[in-house]
Amino acid sequence: MLNKKQYLMKLLKENEVIKFGKFTLSSGKESDYYVDMKKAITNPEILQTIADLINLQINEDAVDKVAGPALGAVPIATAVSLTSNKPLLMIRKEKKGYGTSKLIEGELFENDNVIVVEDVTTTGNSLIKAINAIEDNKGIVKRAFVVVDRCEGAKENFNKIGVKLEPLLSINEFL
Repeated sequence: MLNKKQYLMKLLKENEVIKFGKFTLSSGKESDYYVDMKKAITNPEILQTIADLINLQINEDAVDKVAGPALGAVPIATAVSLTSNKPLLMIRKEKKGYGTSKLIEGELFENDNVIVVEDVTTTGNSLIKAINAIEDNKGIVKRAFVVVDRCEGAKENFNKIGVKLEPLLSINEFL
């Protein structure tokens, strides 16, 4: 029987989440592969497997909140929130210019221990921006989880800010 990590990899392969060819990434950089995580995070079985894997790793931690930056991480954070029974935080890319003008949706209290989740990371900059928003609002982030790490500098960038990046899978496991 496959363990949860092997099962996740099997699901991602079966659902052709990793695509090979010529792709332009959001950074403008060219790549020989594309990680189509939107395809994965809209699949309930994959989402449940991701949530189970993250919950296994945070089981012993004193976690107060689960956060995910919009858009790709919100389904993952929601699934982890539901399975861990920890409140959800959604981090906007920027403050909205209407209504409450919040950058963080959900209640973040001073000294809340927050884990952040992300679908895929290259350099980690968008997730680091979300972590900065949490810390600027007096939350504490020690751990960050990503489903697939493209292995292009994210771990090193996270080490610089003192947050442990924990990929469920790395792209090297697919290549």
